[in-house]
This record gives sequence, C-alpha cells and structure tokens, in this order.
Amino acid sequence: MLLRRLVPGLLVLALAAPEAFAASDPIDPQKEYSPAYDACLNSGDAIKGVTVAMAGCTNEELQKQDARLNRAYKAVMARRSKAEQAKLRTVQRAWIKRRDAECQEDLTGGTIDMLNIGGCHLSMTTVRAVELERMAKKR
Repeated sequence: MLLRRLVPGLLVLALAAPEAFAASDPIDPQKEYSPAYDACLNSGDAIKGVTVAMAGCTNEELQKQDARLNRAYKAVMARRSKAEQAKLRTVQRAWIKRRDAECQEDLTGGTIDMLNIGGCHLSMTTVRAVELERMAKKR
C-alpha cells in the first residue's frame, strides 16, 4: 500500500522537477511549522485535548503553509519558460489531487478524522512548499 502511494508522487516529481531529487536533504515538516502552531497546541482547549480547538490550530497553520506554498509556486513559475510553466502547472494539479486522495484514505468516520485529515494536509502542504522553495532557489 505504501509503495502504491509513493510511486505516483515520485513519477510526478521526476517528470516535473528532476532537480528536486538532487536536494537530498529530507524534509521534516514539523521542523518547518511556525512557532505559533506549537504555542496554539499548547494552550487553551487544545492542550486539554479538545478536538475542535486542536483542529483550529492545525487549520491556522495550514493557512500559513498554504500561503508559503503559493509564494514558492509563484517564484518557481516566474523563472520558467511557458512550456516549463505548463508542465509545472500540470504537476501541481496532480499533486493536489494526490494529496487530497491520500488524506482521505485512512479516515475512520469518527471525530479523530478532523485531526487526521487536517494534519495530513498540513504535513503534505508543508513538504511541497519546501520542495518548491528549493526549486525556486536553483534557478
């Protein structure tokens, strides 16, 4: 199952950005989160384990990381030819579909899903933002 999940993503990266493979530093999304996220999770109802409060913290951080991803995407696009832009746009759209599908895979139907799907989106979005930032720096 893991291989089935990884292969499409690796193929997408190989087609769109071979330079992404040159960046051998693994990305730990948790090291990329803002200090505000940790502070949010360690305060108020979130520290008490209230699902809605914890999900609120995750959603706030997801908005920050999504904005980061969009800035990086624009930076990469600005440095590409029209053909490369079209290719990257296709890859990015495929990545969004893959992220959304992967984050739906292990849902249980319980309230924990609120945390699981948000955490999955946050993690994958953060990793992709860093990948795009690395791509932007290479050109």
